[in-house]
Amino acid sequence: MDEFIRKAKLEQQSSLDDDWVDGQAVCEYLCICDKTLQRLRSAGKITYSTIGNKYYYQIAEIKRCLRAHTIKSSEEMLQNLIAHKRNSKMKASANVQ
Repeated sequence: MDEFIRKAKLEQQSSLDDDWVDGQAVCEYLCICDKTLQRLRSAGKITYSTIGNKYYYQIAEIKRCLRAHTIKSSEEMLQNLIAHKRNSKMKASANVQ
């Protein structure tokens, strides 16, 4: 039974990946503006289709784009980020005094 449920969920997920959504839905989901989405299109980082003047994107393509642009972090990068934040705070408090 568990195997059946797992397969059903995978099939449902893969069928959703084939669905198309418009640019507004993509912008809302990714919390980006339409200009940023246009830059992704222009740079060839995300594929799309057009009907008239409206752009459409496959959900699978959005997922691929997100995975391709995921930043892989390391402990060293995290420590650099923390140090940068501390330095910024110290500079800001020094400017206030």
